Amino acid sequence: NPMKMKTRALIAGALATTLLCLGATAGTTLNGVRVGAKDPAQLAKFYQSVFGMFEVQRIQTPQMLEIMLDFGANADAAKANTGADVVIMQQAADNTGDTLPHIVFNVTDMDALVKAIKAAGGKLEREPFEFGKTGIRIGMAIDPAGNHFEMIQAPKR
Repeated sequence: NPMKMKTRALIAGALATTLLCLGATAGTTLNGVRVGAKDPAQLAKFYQSVFGMFEVQRIQTPQMLEIMLDFGANADAAKANTGADVVIMQQAADNTGDTLPHIVFNVTDMDALVKAIKAAGGKLEREPFEFGKTGIRIGMAIDPAGNHFEMIQAPKR
Protein backbone atom coordinates (compact mmCIF):
# COMPACT_ATOMS: atom_id res chain seq x y z
CA ASN A 1 0.00 0.00 0.00
CA PRO A 2 1.72 3.24 -1.15
CA MET A 3 0.06 5.35 1.56
CA LYS A 4 1.27 3.05 4.33
CA MET A 5 4.76 3.08 2.77
CA LYS A 6 4.79 6.90 2.70
CA THR A 7 3.57 7.05 6.29
CA ARG A 8 6.24 4.56 7.40
CA ALA A 9 8.91 6.54 5.53
CA LEU A 10 7.83 9.79 7.22
CA ILE A 11 7.78 8.14 10.66
CA ALA A 12 11.16 6.49 10.04
CA GLY A 13 12.61 9.81 8.90
CA ALA A 14 11.28 11.65 11.95
CA LEU A 15 12.55 8.89 14.23
CA ALA A 16 15.98 8.89 12.59
CA THR A 17 16.21 12.68 12.95
CA THR A 18 15.17 12.45 16.59
CA LEU A 19 17.67 9.68 17.28
CA LEU A 20 20.46 11.64 15.56
CA CYS A 21 19.69 14.67 17.72
CA LEU A 22 19.54 12.57 20.86
CA GLY A 23 22.67 10.69 19.85
CA ALA A 24 24.63 13.88 19.42
CA THR A 25 23.86 14.96 22.96
CA ALA A 26 24.40 11.50 24.43
CA GLY A 27 27.75 10.91 22.70
CA THR A 28 26.25 8.13 20.58
CA THR A 29 26.85 7.69 16.86
CA LEU A 30 25.93 5.06 14.28
CA ASN A 31 28.68 2.45 13.85
CA GLY A 32 27.18 0.71 10.83
CA VAL A 33 24.35 -1.22 9.31
CA ARG A 34 24.51 -4.98 8.85
CA VAL A 35 23.07 -7.20 6.17
CA GLY A 36 23.56 -10.91 5.67
CA ALA A 37 24.63 -13.08 2.76
CA LYS A 38 25.57 -16.66 2.16
CA ASP A 39 28.64 -15.33 0.27
CA PRO A 40 29.69 -12.00 1.86
CA ALA A 41 32.66 -11.53 -0.49
CA GLN A 42 30.42 -11.78 -3.54
CA LEU A 43 27.86 -9.39 -2.06
CA ALA A 44 30.63 -6.94 -1.12
CA LYS A 45 31.52 -6.80 -4.84
CA PHE A 46 27.92 -5.71 -5.56
CA TYR A 47 28.08 -2.76 -3.12
CA GLN A 48 31.58 -1.84 -4.29
CA SER A 49 30.45 -1.88 -7.93
CA VAL A 50 27.16 -0.01 -7.45
CA PHE A 51 28.09 2.54 -4.76
CA GLY A 52 31.87 2.84 -5.18
CA MET A 53 32.56 1.59 -1.66
CA PHE A 54 35.83 0.03 -0.49
CA GLU A 55 36.54 -2.79 1.92
CA VAL A 56 37.85 -1.28 5.17
CA GLN A 57 37.97 -4.35 7.40
CA ARG A 58 37.51 -8.11 7.20
CA ILE A 59 36.96 -10.40 10.17
CA GLN A 60 37.29 -14.06 9.35
CA THR A 61 37.26 -17.13 11.55
CA PRO A 62 36.60 -20.75 10.56
CA GLN A 63 32.94 -20.16 11.57
CA MET A 64 32.22 -16.78 9.99
CA LEU A 65 33.17 -13.98 7.62
CA GLU A 66 32.25 -10.33 8.08
CA ILE A 67 33.24 -7.59 5.61
CA MET A 68 32.99 -3.87 6.36
CA LEU A 69 32.65 -1.36 3.51
CA ASP A 70 32.81 2.43 3.54
CA PHE A 71 32.97 5.39 1.15
CA GLY A 72 36.07 7.24 0.01
CA ALA A 73 37.95 8.35 -3.10
CA ASN A 74 40.17 5.27 -2.67
CA ALA A 75 40.73 2.42 -0.20
CA ASP A 76 42.88 4.53 2.15
CA ALA A 77 40.30 7.34 2.22
CA ALA A 78 37.54 4.80 2.93
CA LYS A 79 39.56 3.36 5.83
CA ALA A 80 39.99 6.89 7.22
CA ASN A 81 36.25 7.60 6.89
CA THR A 82 34.74 7.73 10.38
CA GLY A 83 31.19 7.39 9.03
CA ALA A 84 29.04 4.30 9.49
CA ASP A 85 30.07 1.15 7.61
CA VAL A 86 27.96 -1.27 5.64
CA VAL A 87 28.71 -4.60 7.31
CA ILE A 88 28.05 -7.81 5.38
CA MET A 89 27.92 -10.84 7.64
CA GLN A 90 27.93 -14.44 6.56
CA GLN A 91 24.75 -16.37 7.25
CA ALA A 92 23.49 -19.83 6.30
CA ALA A 93 21.34 -18.62 3.40
CA ASP A 94 20.63 -15.44 1.49
CA ASN A 95 17.96 -13.10 2.87
CA THR A 96 14.75 -13.78 0.96
CA GLY A 97 12.05 -13.37 3.62
CA ASP A 98 12.82 -9.98 5.17
CA THR A 99 11.43 -7.14 3.04
CA LEU A 100 12.34 -4.20 5.28
CA PRO A 101 15.10 -1.97 3.82
CA HIS A 102 18.07 -2.23 6.18
CA ILE A 103 20.26 0.29 4.37
CA VAL A 104 19.19 3.76 3.24
CA PHE A 105 21.62 5.58 0.94
CA ASN A 106 21.64 9.30 0.12
CA VAL A 107 22.42 9.48 -3.61
CA THR A 108 23.06 12.22 -6.16
CA ASP A 109 22.28 10.36 -9.42
CA MET A 110 19.39 7.94 -8.98
CA ASP A 111 19.16 7.05 -12.67
CA ALA A 112 22.84 6.06 -12.91
CA LEU A 113 22.52 3.94 -9.78
CA VAL A 114 19.46 2.14 -11.11
CA LYS A 115 21.50 1.13 -14.18
CA ALA A 116 24.43 0.07 -11.97
CA ILE A 117 22.17 -1.99 -9.70
CA LYS A 118 20.74 -3.92 -12.64
CA ALA A 119 24.18 -4.38 -14.25
CA ALA A 120 25.61 -5.73 -10.98
CA GLY A 121 22.86 -8.32 -10.48
CA GLY A 122 20.47 -6.42 -8.22
CA LYS A 123 16.88 -5.57 -9.04
CA LEU A 124 14.46 -2.75 -8.44
CA GLU A 125 11.66 -3.38 -6.01
CA ARG A 126 10.03 -0.09 -6.97
CA GLU A 127 10.99 2.33 -9.74
CA PRO A 128 12.22 5.68 -8.41
CA PHE A 129 9.36 8.05 -7.65
CA GLU A 130 8.91 11.59 -6.38
CA PHE A 131 7.84 11.74 -2.75
CA GLY A 132 4.74 13.93 -2.84
CA LYS A 133 5.59 17.26 -4.44
CA THR A 134 8.86 17.64 -2.51
CA GLY A 135 11.30 17.00 -5.36
CA ILE A 136 12.77 14.17 -3.30
CA ARG A 137 13.16 10.94 -5.32
CA ILE A 138 13.04 7.56 -3.63
CA GLY A 139 14.06 4.23 -5.11
CA MET A 140 13.73 0.77 -3.59
CA ALA A 141 15.99 -2.10 -4.63
CA ILE A 142 17.12 -5.58 -3.65
CA ASP A 143 20.73 -6.78 -3.66
CA PRO A 144 21.69 -10.19 -5.08
CA ALA A 145 21.46 -11.79 -1.60
CA GLY A 146 17.86 -10.58 -1.13
CA ASN A 147 18.55 -7.61 1.19
CA HIS A 148 16.29 -4.63 0.56
CA PHE A 149 17.74 -1.12 0.41
CA GLU A 150 16.43 2.37 -0.24
CA MET A 151 17.95 5.33 -2.08
CA ILE A 152 16.98 8.95 -1.49
CA GLN A 153 17.92 11.74 -3.87
CA ALA A 154 17.52 15.31 -2.63
CA PRO A 155 15.65 17.80 -4.80
CA LYS A 156 17.62 19.41 -7.58
CA ARG A 157 18.43 23.03 -6.74
